[in-house]
Amino acid sequence: MDIVEFLHESHLALRRELEALEAPFRRPHGVGWDDRVSLDNDALQRGVDAFFTSFRRYEAAEDEILAEAAAPLGLDEETVAEFTKGRRTVADIMKLLGAVTFTCDGEHVHRVRELLGRTREEIENHLSYEEKVLFPLLKERLTPAQLKRLGEHVLSAGTHGASKR
Repeated sequence: MDIVEFLHESHLALRRELEALEAPFRRPHGVGWDDRVSLDNDALQRGVDAFFTSFRRYEAAEDEILAEAAAPLGLDEETVAEFTKGRRTVADIMKLLGAVTFTCDGEHVHRVRELLGRTREEIENHLSYEEKVLFPLLKERLTPAQLKRLGEHVLSAGTHGASKR
């Protein structure tokens, strides 16, 4: 599997996990502003923890890619800065989501819903940026053999990206 295929699959898996996290908040008669009964706080926390684990694995894979491919890609400082800024924004919103879901007792379900939405938006922005900037750079500046070798390297390093649930 080449690195772009790996990244695409990882993006899809992260999006599926986020969708699963948000699902209880979209039911027509499910969790609402004052509906504390139907939200399983423990399940929500487990889901958030699992997503965080998947996202950390994905970031570790990104780090491997950047370490291996930064020089051949010729990434300029502006591109690296934008990429880093996006990761920092995602990290900040995820810390906030983790704190809110950890302390959620059902009283502020609307806050969890808002933060999940914000988390999805930030992660989607980050993933879209990669798909629009990083993926084309990888394809343009690396040979098919290099793409495949980088994919194999990331897989063998144990940074397998998002879990496939």
